[in-house]
Amino acid sequence: MDMHRVAARALVALAVTAGAAAAVVPFCDRPGGLALLAEMDHPVLLACLAAVFLAGAALLASRRPDVRKGAALALAGTAVLGVLAVPAYAVVADPFPDREWDVPAPDGSGRRLVVERGIGLTDPVWRIYVDAGRFPTARRHPVAEYAADYPRGVLEATWTDASHIRLIDLDHTHHDLRITSDGRPLDALTW
Repeated sequence: MDMHRVAARALVALAVTAGAAAAVVPFCDRPGGLALLAEMDHPVLLACLAAVFLAGAALLASRRPDVRKGAALALAGTAVLGVLAVPAYAVVADPFPDREWDVPAPDGSGRRLVVERGIGLTDPVWRIYVDAGRFPTARRHPVAEYAADYPRGVLEATWTDASHIRLIDLDHTHHDLRITSDGRPLDALTW
């Protein structure tokens, strides 16, 4: 079997996987869903990656010069747009938010209190959640999410004991919340 055909089939498989992930992952980012899938919730990037894989597969598998030329032009254009789009996407959407706190539960149960601050251009946001379990099967339980405007913000995040977390906001108000043994918050965070 020709190595170009094998590589093309592998690229098609990767394209199908990326396309399926782009379609499915937004529905999996829910309370109690897998934390790994919540981290992959970037459908635009996954769909573009699937298109690049398909163009690469067409370039490798086709014997027709016009198809190969079109696929090569599509890949070159995608590469140029990708180089330009990556910084723009990072500024606007902040795909890698700053992890301000990542505090393990004091009982060693595998639960982690995580506070992230996204500094995207259009919608800066704080996200507070509890991840329960070990990678790759950890489950994510959101505690709160809100726009990063003053006076809202997290000054400190800690576990007071194995079933309570304490969040201190920028105006030094304490918010004590109960957390179940599987990571679900029992109390709503009111700012």
